[in-house]
Amino acid sequence: MKFSPIHILFSIFSIILVFACERTDDEPPVDASISRLYISYSNYQPNADALKYNNVVLLPYADDSTNMGAVIQPFISDVQGGNSIYFHPSSQRIFHSSINRSSIDTFMSKLSVGELTGALEIQPRIPNQVLKSVKGMVFHPNLDRLYFINVEPNPNVYVFDRPRGLSDDRKPGQTLSFANPGELTPWDLAIVNSNLYMSKSGTDGGIDIYENLISSRDSVRSGLTPARSLIVADASNIRGMSIDTVNNMLALTDFIQSGSGETASYQGRILLFDNFSSISENSGTITPTRIIAGALTELKQPVDVELDFRKDSKYLYVADPASKAVYRFLKSSNGNVAPDNVYQYKQERMPDVSTPVSISLDARD
Repeated sequence: MKFSPIHILFSIFSIILVFACERTDDEPPVDASISRLYISYSNYQPNADALKYNNVVLLPYADDSTNMGAVIQPFISDVQGGNSIYFHPSSQRIFHSSINRSSIDTFMSKLSVGELTGALEIQPRIPNQVLKSVKGMVFHPNLDRLYFINVEPNPNVYVFDRPRGLSDDRKPGQTLSFANPGELTPWDLAIVNSNLYMSKSGTDGGIDIYENLISSRDSVRSGLTPARSLIVADASNIRGMSIDTVNNMLALTDFIQSGSGETASYQGRILLFDNFSSISENSGTITPTRIIAGALTELKQPVDVELDFRKDSKYLYVADPASKAVYRFLKSSNGNVAPDNVYQYKQERMPDVSTPVSISLDARD
């Protein structure tokens, strides 16, 4: 049978149209709610001949009402034990720092994120000599800049410009150093408007607020002092911080430690502050609206926390390395209450459950 040229062209066009209409994992979902929790694990296999340990786990349905860990996607990034993990939808990348279980990793791992499933894929990593002990990270979508704390030998905040495509060793776009670095034990970062928020532990633990720092383009800013300091009453070891600007809420992790090494014991708690925009307008001591603490919570050494930013959302998530668990609580929780859900990750090639040290939540409607 012969076909006319017009018929052939029409058939080709139809085939192209069908393939063009198929969704790819890079396309945004339609009317799909997303609640993906990325967990970083510090475990590392030093034997080069043995199978590596998974150091990232994705819980693709973290707000599932029955079991947030019913479905998981484990992954191996190229760091020697996971440390801080961070994702922002606009970056389309996971940034994953190393806890440096063996030799020093002076790079940051990058993972692309599939929009439909959240599945991860290794991307060219960012090499730089300042990447030795990275803690908190935050991405500014409009400026296309990644801010992170490097805590040793002295705490500094460094900035990488256009980090998604960065794959060679370049000088940081900005270096921010502090007036009294010896008095700082920083842990986490957040950006609200043009202000940088930094959680810190130790004496006068809480949050330092650096006003209009994000709008600065100076390559080096030294001797920085906070415009305001929020000191948390009776805090011991402030670590993770999550600021929910949609529901006007702050969450901080804190714990009390007794002893050291293998004999150490911990009592953990989550500090929740409502109406945070008003609280952050002045310096001084702040008192939590609610405190999640007690034996029923199972909290020992919480070091990272994520609030679900969606309007009227229900949950917060906590990483606790001493408990080797990720906990989910209701944001309305108060006092000695059991977690709403618990997730622990057991790898077949490891004798014990893995140790979570950082989490990042992608929650969107």
